[in-house]
Amino acid sequence: MFKKFTDKFQDYTLSSDKFINEVIEDIDDYDLKAYLLNDTIKLLEKTIVNKLSADLLFQKNYWSWGFVTIYYSNFYMAQLLNKIAGKFYLYKTDKFNKLIQYDKDSQMYNVSSNNNGESSHLREFKQLKSNFSYLKTLEDEKLRSLLNIVTVNNKDILFRFTIDNDIKESELRNEINYRLKYYNEIEQNKKTQKLNIRLYQLILENKVCNLKDHRVFNLVQINQKRFLFLNIIIDEIKCINPAFKLKLQRLYYHLSLKYDNEFHNVNNITKEQIKELLL
Repeated sequence: MFKKFTDKFQDYTLSSDKFINEVIEDIDDYDLKAYLLNDTIKLLEKTIVNKLSADLLFQKNYWSWGFVTIYYSNFYMAQLLNKIAGKFYLYKTDKFNKLIQYDKDSQMYNVSSNNNGESSHLREFKQLKSNFSYLKTLEDEKLRSLLNIVTVNNKDILFRFTIDNDIKESELRNEINYRLKYYNEIEQNKKTQKLNIRLYQLILENKVCNLKDHRVFNLVQINQKRFLFLNIIIDEIKCINPAFKLKLQRLYYHLSLKYDNEFHNVNNITKEQIKELLL
């Protein structure tokens, strides 16, 4: 289903330990084959660490900062998906802030200026929607496996919580961050705490979609669905690139060591999701 994006990774290497924004001005013809997988793995690591950190914050009833943290997991996933799709933004300095696009014919990346004036976060979510909008043209039968894996029963919900940004994630993050009414960790009553914990668990178990009266939990819902969506794409790359697969196994090993210390209380559903993605 994602071969148009993932096929090119068959020949990509991990021969350099540098990242794209470290080398972009120094390489000829913008051949990123030695660097893009490094970026992919590092963004995946940032996605996972923020997902785990949010889980621990929720368990301690630090809900406002937990929602902000899960937002960043969602944002790094958007960046990661855009890099895999082959059309993404790259920030090095204020003078080098570019849109980069893969050219299938030359198998190189073209660089153009970024003059849209949008915030780095908003443009990332808009690019995510643009990169994966072709999915909306597929027949229902072709989308069936995707719907099953992401555990939704119709296309509208699938796209709403993976690529569309109908929730306006950045605006919701800012609302939580800057409106003081969202911060009530110290004086939150037991009834609200229990409701929040229950909603969080239901989302992890893929048992709730309608969050009209609990809008901030949409960030958790997006994280859950987008993570499952990402899993399908990562699996396709692992199948064609053994070096990438090995790198993910090493990442899981190092992450597992942290389960005994920093992340020892993480929800088992979250741990299993991460294990499935990396192994």
